[in-house]
Amino acid sequence: MNQQDELTLELEPRSISWRKWVAAFSAFLICCAVVLAVSWDSPRLAGVQILVLYLLYMSMAFTFVPLPTAWIVLWAAREVDPVTVTLLGTLGTCIANLHDYYIFHHLFRVERIKRAKASKFYRESVRWFHRAPFVTLAVASFLPIPIDVIRMLAISADYPRIRYAVATAAGRFPRYLLLAYLGYELQLSNRAIFAVFLVTAAIGMVKGIPKLWSKYRKASSGDDVR
Repeated sequence: MNQQDELTLELEPRSISWRKWVAAFSAFLICCAVVLAVSWDSPRLAGVQILVLYLLYMSMAFTFVPLPTAWIVLWAAREVDPVTVTLLGTLGTCIANLHDYYIFHHLFRVERIKRAKASKFYRESVRWFHRAPFVTLAVASFLPIPIDVIRMLAISADYPRIRYAVATAAGRFPRYLLLAYLGYELQLSNRAIFAVFLVTAAIGMVKGIPKLWSKYRKASSGDDVR
C-alpha cells in the first residue's frame, strides 16, 4: 500500500453515533432546567442560577450559533469567583465544540466533500496538522483568533474526540482565567459589558460578510450562466 492510500484510509471518518450525543446533551439540558427551577425563587441560590445560565450559554456557542463569549465571562466573574467561572466556561466550550465535532463529522461523509478531501491542498494541510495536532488545537483555542478552520481540519482528519476536547480545554482555560480575573477585578458595569458584547458581535458579523459575499457571487454566477 502506498503513502497516498494510507492517508486515504487514515482520513476516512469513523462511524460515531450522533444520537447518543443528542441524548446526552438533552439530559444535560434537563438537569440544568431542574436546577434552575429549584433555585429560581431562592435568593440564597442566586449564584447557582448565574452559573447554570452561563454554562448553558457557553454550551450553545458553537460554529452554527456563533454567540460571542467574552462578555458573559466578564459578567459571570463579576458575580462568582473567577476559578469557578473559568472551569464552567471551559466545560461549556468543550460541549459546544463537540457539537461541531458531530455535525462536521457527518458533513464530511457527504460524497461531494469527500471528493474535495482528495485535493493536494487538503492533504498537505492534514500533514501539517498532524505534526502537532494537540498543540495546534490548544494554541488556536487560546489565541483570540477565528479557529473554525483548525477545528474543521481536526474533525475532518478524524482526530479523536477526547483529545479534541482536552486540547480545547487546555487552550480555553487560561484564556477564560485571564478574562475572569479581569472581570472580577474591574467589576465592569452592565453598560460596559454590553459594549463588549456589541464589539465582539460586530467582529463576528464582519468575519461572516466575506463568506456571505462569496456565496452571493457564486449564486449570481450561476444565474448568469442559466
